[in-house]
Parts: sequence; structure tokens; C-alpha cells
Amino acid sequence: MPLLNDLPADLTDLAKDVLNAAKARKKRIVTAESCTGGLLGGCLTAHAGSSEVMDCGFITYSNESKSRLLGVPRDAIASMGAVSDLVASAMAEGALAQTDADMAVSITGIAGPDGGTKEKPVGLVYMALAQTDRDAMVKRYVFAGTRSDIRRAAVGAAMEMLLHSLKEEPAD
Repeated sequence: MPLLNDLPADLTDLAKDVLNAAKARKKRIVTAESCTGGLLGGCLTAHAGSSEVMDCGFITYSNESKSRLLGVPRDAIASMGAVSDLVASAMAEGALAQTDADMAVSITGIAGPDGGTKEKPVGLVYMALAQTDRDAMVKRYVFAGTRSDIRRAAVGAAMEMLLHSLKEEPAD
């Protein structure tokens, strides 16, 4: 598989589509990542001119950083766990609140190979999309494969979420 900046071509191609759609709609994006560790932001910024669209990215791997940087309530993490719809939504909303972006996408999950339970298996990922003009949307996935497979699938799904939302809006 060809790589751009050492990133998978299928993801960087999808990132280019997201960037073009966001540019056409004059939307700025912020990312809030946990289990993907910046891979989403890396794919989006692999292209020249991405600064027209990307505001910034947060890599909030620890629970403490989710609370400190994004304002995720500590009691939400304590009661629901970091891998939950509530935390994904709070991450996206927090990222949006900390920036001048129009759209925030968050990813939190269990990439494995360890850390899974019967209730929360390896491959479980929640992602949320928050926007300044509408309520946050959360999606739940259970991806299969290796740690790398799960992280890549999560990034692809997050970009598809962004792209779908951007295509719903008419271009300016």
C-alpha cells in the first residue's frame, strides 16, 4: 500500500476529500483523539494547505488529560469509563469549546491487544462529532483485527463521519 508521509494511502485519500469538502464549506476542524494517538490529525495534516481547515488537535490519552484539556467531567469517566458515548461526546464538545473550529471529532476506544473486557471488548470505539450549529452525534463501533487495524478503521470511520456531515451542507 503506497504511503504519504508514512501514512496509509486509503486514509490520506479520504483525508483529502474531507479537507476539500471543509474548504468548500469554509469549515474549520479540531480533533480530540485517545486510542488513535494523533493518527487522525496526522492524516488530515499530511496534505499541503490543510491549515486552511485544521485548527488543532488534542491527543488526550490519559483520563486526566481528557478532563484537564477538554473539560470531560471526572465523574463521567469514573461512572461510564473513558470508552463510552458520554465521554466521546464530552471530548468533542470540549474540543469545540476550546477552539474557534466549527466541527470537532473525537475518538475514544480500546485498540488492544489488551484492556478489553466482556462488556467493553478490544475494538470497541466511540466517536462523536460536535458542531457549532447542531447537537453532537455519537457512533459506536466494534472493529476487528490488530491494534493497528483498529486504529486505522477508527480514523477512517471518523473521517467518513466528517465527510458525511460536510456533504449534508450546501457549499458557500
